Amino acid sequence: MSCPRQRVGKEGPADKTMTPALWSVIAVTLLGYVGTAMPYPVFAPLFLGTDSAIARSGVLTPTMLFALLVAVYPLGTLIGSFYLGQLSDRVGRRRVIFLTLIMGVFTNALAGYAIVAENYALLFLARFLTGVCEGNVSVARAVVADLDLGAGKAVAFGYLSSAGYAGYLTGPLLGGFLSHLHFASPFFLAAALCVLAAVACRAYMPETRIRIGEAPRRGSVSFWRAPGLTASLAVQFFITFTINIYHEFFPALMVEKWNATPEQIGYATIVATATMITVSVVAMRPILRRWNTGQLYFCSMLLIGVSIALFVVPGRLLALYPVFVAFGVSLAIFNSSSNAWLSDSYAYVEQGKLMGAIASMFFLSNIAAAVLGGIIADHSIAMLMVLGGIIAITAGLAFRAARSYRGPSRSGTDQTVIE
Repeated sequence: MSCPRQRVGKEGPADKTMTPALWSVIAVTLLGYVGTAMPYPVFAPLFLGTDSAIARSGVLTPTMLFALLVAVYPLGTLIGSFYLGQLSDRVGRRRVIFLTLIMGVFTNALAGYAIVAENYALLFLARFLTGVCEGNVSVARAVVADLDLGAGKAVAFGYLSSAGYAGYLTGPLLGGFLSHLHFASPFFLAAALCVLAAVACRAYMPETRIRIGEAPRRGSVSFWRAPGLTASLAVQFFITFTINIYHEFFPALMVEKWNATPEQIGYATIVATATMITVSVVAMRPILRRWNTGQLYFCSMLLIGVSIALFVVPGRLLALYPVFVAFGVSLAIFNSSSNAWLSDSYAYVEQGKLMGAIASMFFLSNIAAAVLGGIIADHSIAMLMVLGGIIAITAGLAFRAARSYRGPSRSGTDQTVIE
């Protein structure tokens, strides 16, 4: 389907994507995600592979203590994402990011101390508070939403997503290495990285939310009364539900169907992540010369649905790697286009609150995927993957039916492509 294009000249916003504000928020995001992901390899061996007193706290089994500790972090992030985004609309993006990074220094150090002291309750509290601080991801996205980048906004969101994925990829590698020294070591290094990120934020990140404390900058429309916003967030919930099914259950599928080793699962993760980063950094600008963000958002949902369903097809493990590449491509396009489309389509509402709501949908779907996916996976993981694909495709078709994927932009921004 053809759509009108708005030409962006050589001096236009598309060529001003890499502003100092974007560079600084990417650096802060990368450091923050490395610090956040670094402790991931610690908890399973600490609770399930040792006789540490912290794994024998109270009446619960080590497995239940481990599960609760894993669950409390995304709960904190869910709460932090929603409220920190709103707070940044009132007091400023830079201030909220800086203060949450400073809090992250203390919460990570507290977690390290709790492991040394073998105090489960203190570790539980520290992980919850660290999750709340990690909700600053919604504020980082609001910084990108604030920038006047034109069609380059989708590219910028892709860079930000790539920084997060790079952090999640390198963080566990560092954490696994450091845990050989002591299980508390990754947490103390995470605290040090938060110090580094806070210094970078203070020194280099400008304030992008100019009219601090005032009414929404582009109109007086109540957030939840914005036309179509609730439906758009519902679509976001269902598509991220499918993405979270992939993240949480593809390792189980690889073990069940191909008897994959941890190393093979790690290689597959690297392939998908490297593909996503490469497409986001290298290919998104050429892609945006051909299609606008609304079209890409719609197509990415269909591609995610098809690729996740294809995970059940290969008969050999080696044949699975092209599917990981396809999923990485579709996820890169989704991460770049979805936030840009939502930001432009609802530019007249508070961007911090909007990005907080989007992040909340992701973490809500994360919890839903873990609970409902676990029930279905108990019968068949392959069935769960196919169901996830159907949900993603249905979400895409619902988005297309509810409104043209050209978007409801009042200013025509959704029609913009890079020429």
